[in-house]
Amino acid sequence: MLKKFKPFWSYDITKTENWLTSMAAQGWHVGELNTVTRQFFFEKGEPADVTFRIQYETDELSSALTDDGWQDVFQHNKWHILRNGKPVQDISRFPVRDGIIKRNKIVMNIFGGIFLYHLLTFIIFLFISGSILLLSEGGSFNVEGSPFWVITIAAWILMWTFVPYSAIKLYRSVKQLSENPEVTEFDMISASKSAGNVKTKWKFGWNYEPDKLKQWLEKMEQDGYNLVRISMAGVRFHFVAGKPRNVSYNADYQTTRNQNYFAIHKEAGWRLMYTSGSFQTKWAIWAKEYQDSEEPPQLYSDSKHMLKHARSVTITHLAIFSPLIAMYIGLIVMNIHLAQTGGIDTLSWFNTILFGIVIIEFGLICLKSGLYYRRMKQKVAGVD
Repeated sequence: MLKKFKPFWSYDITKTENWLTSMAAQGWHVGELNTVTRQFFFEKGEPADVTFRIQYETDELSSALTDDGWQDVFQHNKWHILRNGKPVQDISRFPVRDGIIKRNKIVMNIFGGIFLYHLLTFIIFLFISGSILLLSEGGSFNVEGSPFWVITIAAWILMWTFVPYSAIKLYRSVKQLSENPEVTEFDMISASKSAGNVKTKWKFGWNYEPDKLKQWLEKMEQDGYNLVRISMAGVRFHFVAGKPRNVSYNADYQTTRNQNYFAIHKEAGWRLMYTSGSFQTKWAIWAKEYQDSEEPPQLYSDSKHMLKHARSVTITHLAIFSPLIAMYIGLIVMNIHLAQTGGIDTLSWFNTILFGIVIIEFGLICLKSGLYYRRMKQKVAGVD
């Protein structure tokens, strides 16, 4: 019997699942969880490559999940630890995350509310204290000692470390569970590292010409390299050497996303491989396998929507980089004018050269985006 103390295991469910998988690979199989003391209990056995999922649901395991190889290895109240011994690429159904997302949102809001309340009271305290110092004649006030200072300091340390840490971790976990792929980084990558089957490729600037990314990913699949994960930054692609597959990829850009965006595509059989949620670039990369006898599926089959999507990508990049190009051109003109009139130092000449490099880089981005729109326009015209 092995005991492991994990006080924050529920803050990052994906990380905990990966940890359970790594323990099983070492021959330690989870059998029990004490949700109060935050302890996991393991039994020693044979090393195994298995996949774990944690659920927070009142319902029993559905027949669809049990038919796909999932079994309940631990259950207490709403918590379930599920295990599947099949290779992760052969698992077609994964447990839903709705219960955990809802629970963690509630806990996150509680911690966030507590932190904001104490932050507000602290600001009010500083304001009142400052007012007293300014308005009092002596300009000072006395602080009386107290035997409870140790408790007060401990409470303050807890409030300014544990509470915001909990809120931030839970926010990231909710975001990850809501949007990220069902297959985690560890599920397939770490299981294949020992065999040397992992290939990592870097792909910069694919969002300026997403049609070329689509072609490249589909070619990798046909060559027997199956995509399993894309890094958070969206530039590092992890492949596992497997069997050649027919997989249709689509990089989708949305200026806004409604609540049903991910659910609609998942229900249609698409697997989410990557998503970014910044205010400027809301990209999602979707994948769907198909048979030789089938036509390659398209995320959007409407030619008007395809052209609208390409136009949106191009306009967004032009709107971001065109003003920057104009600004740097203005700086170069100003430096040249200064050089002709009064002269400029070495640093200014260096900056001028650097501005020129930046202009070329941003110009290439605009050109790539424009050529992408042109290719899509020609494609749509050919379809019509």
